[in-house]
Amino acid sequence: MEPALSPDRQSVFLNIPFDRRYAPMFTALVAGLTALGRKPHCALEVPSSGRHRLDRLLELIASCGASVHDLSRISLSRSTRVPRFNMPFELGLTYAVSRLTTREHSLFVLEEKPWRLQASLSDMNGHDPHIHGGTQIGMLRCMLDCFGRPGGEPPLPTLRALARRLAPIVAALEREQAVSDPFHPSLFRQIVDVASELARLEGLIPPLPPTP
Repeated sequence: MEPALSPDRQSVFLNIPFDRRYAPMFTALVAGLTALGRKPHCALEVPSSGRHRLDRLLELIASCGASVHDLSRISLSRSTRVPRFNMPFELGLTYAVSRLTTREHSLFVLEEKPWRLQASLSDMNGHDPHIHGGTQIGMLRCMLDCFGRPGGEPPLPTLRALARRLAPIVAALEREQAVSDPFHPSLFRQIVDVASELARLEGLIPPLPPTP
């Protein structure tokens, strides 16, 4: 498999749990990535129906120069009492894309607890996950570890301040759209746009070029 175009090195595919309890972590993840000049993408941008959904998902992954895979949700779903397979499945797709193409792709695995990945996904032994501890500051620290440049990234307090500014805006957008979590396609795009604008206002990323 070979993507038609070279991946955007600033784009990051997010493989995360889409549940309300994860929403604060998602806010920190988007805030941290945008402050570091990255462009978050995820499966929400792929239509949920249609024969070619997996093909489009593969194309989205291949279009990104990096990916973040949070494998901290290993318990059974409260409603259906079945495990969630989406996150390890998308990790497998990403690994295949990175190995079966000539495009460079940086793959980062996150976990909440140390050593648990060895039991939940032993095939990843040797690939040390970044541990966020289930906290926003832990998530921001992970993003600095994954995407920061020595001497060139904003300090952790700056990322925390951006995440705090983003949180009430996300809550207001949820109320406006009458939803209980941010994991909806149009809302995801709005949140990324707002986070990017906040990062520009703070001087963390360059301003948009003027429209002709």
